[in-house]
Amino acid sequence: MADPSATPGAAAGSALTLPEWLGAGIGPSTAGSASRRVRLDFVGRTLLGTADVVQRVLFAEEVARQDRLLQRASPAVKVVCFLALILAAGLSRSLPPLILIYASCILLTLLGGLNLGTFLLRTWLVVAVFTGLVVLPGTTSLVTPGDPVLTLLRFGSDAHLGPVKLPAEVSLTRPGLAGGLLVVLRAAASVSLATILTLTTGWFELLRGLGALGLPPAVGMLLTLAYRYIFVLLTVVRDMYYAWQARFLGSTPGRAGRLLGAAAAYALFLRSEALAREVHQAMLARGFRGRPAFVSRPAYSAAASGVLVALTIAALAGAYVWG
Repeated sequence: MADPSATPGAAAGSALTLPEWLGAGIGPSTAGSASRRVRLDFVGRTLLGTADVVQRVLFAEEVARQDRLLQRASPAVKVVCFLALILAAGLSRSLPPLILIYASCILLTLLGGLNLGTFLLRTWLVVAVFTGLVVLPGTTSLVTPGDPVLTLLRFGSDAHLGPVKLPAEVSLTRPGLAGGLLVVLRAAASVSLATILTLTTGWFELLRGLGALGLPPAVGMLLTLAYRYIFVLLTVVRDMYYAWQARFLGSTPGRAGRLLGAAAAYALFLRSEALAREVHQAMLARGFRGRPAFVSRPAYSAAASGVLVALTIAALAGAYVWG
């Protein structure tokens, strides 16, 4: 029988006492458990963040649904025009035609209703990271000799690094800067054109345009199914990770975490294989005969397609004359 002299608050407090490790939100500590916990949490955040980013990117078709000139043009016409401009940018050997093609990109951005600031930030960030860093060494006198424009380093005439004799100075040269600017502007024009095409054309409309230009039906069907069911698998991965976290209090030991990760990968592989088989059977039951069919076909504007063709011809003609 309980002691009547004990206060109710004390009894309640003793009954609800929790271990310190439970209140801290982690399991019992062992040597190295903190580092393992941080590493597992980092992996989990990275996986979930990547899945969310991919979902947002693939589902971001609001721009493609806007009622703008580029969105009203025929997908086949858009694919042909943009491929022609990308090819012209890749074949250009001087700056004037590239400047004209990039000016056409800016005009197409406005015709597609894209935010110009966001568009420029997105494209030039990609160009700076993947092209600028590669081109940068070629602009120096170490790779491209020529008239110096800006001196970066001075070593002197007798400088050595061990047995290697260093150059007297390292500078940015005029031929190197001209060649680097040519490569960067070519990459910027190509990336901008590809970005405009994908943002102003829905995925299924883009596949329809490629199909009109001779894309094999099997390839179109494969891309369509991959686009549709990647979201299903991403949702499965996210749910599996949430279920894993809900069933473990605190951190998971390293070996147990690796075993659970391997088991989850195996289960995901089996589920994807079963899903592919069920989807194929459902398609056959609904009359699939090897060619994907789209439920709705939006009305395209012949005037919008004509404006796009005229703009492309003008840009190509100007690039040819100035090139």
